[in-house]
Amino acid sequence: MAPFAFSIKKKAKTVPSAAKMMGTVFWDAEGLILAEFLERGQTITAARYVQTLHKLRHALRDKRPGRNIIILHDNARPHAARLTSEAIAKMGWEVLPHPSYSPDLAPSDYHLFGFVKDELRGQRNETTEVIQKAVRQCLRMAGTEFYRRGIFKLPERWEKCVAIMWKNKERYVD
Repeated sequence: MAPFAFSIKKKAKTVPSAAKMMGTVFWDAEGLILAEFLERGQTITAARYVQTLHKLRHALRDKRPGRNIIILHDNARPHAARLTSEAIAKMGWEVLPHPSYSPDLAPSDYHLFGFVKDELRGQRNETTEVIQKAVRQCLRMAGTEFYRRGIFKLPERWEKCVAIMWKNKERYVD
């Protein structure tokens, strides 16, 4: 999971811009599981993230019943907080470790968000509701093959990241 923000640019402001909007997307090799957006001015706290994880649990029951869940999120404070760790443990999920300072490991960052931005580029969306609808529609129409490519890139990226970490570690140990 990785938060993302969209900004809307207009040449002439006749209506206040929707500005930036924060969203959280959960997906797997089969497609979109959950997309959630924050109200303007809100931030993601551990408590808020846990609420989102409960929504994810319900979405997973509906869309991917009976599966073992392995979640990958970065080391942002809300994701690494004790409250979050305890909630994930209660749900029986496993967390795939995410090395510090490795933003290139998040499939949403390297695969999903660029696609969404490209698909929505040039559209004029007047309200946050319209933007949210457009993002969700874009994520739904991407197709299973798109999502599989993104997930299946992860092992190769993981190996490169670990190799670089070990190389840097050797540099500092000597």
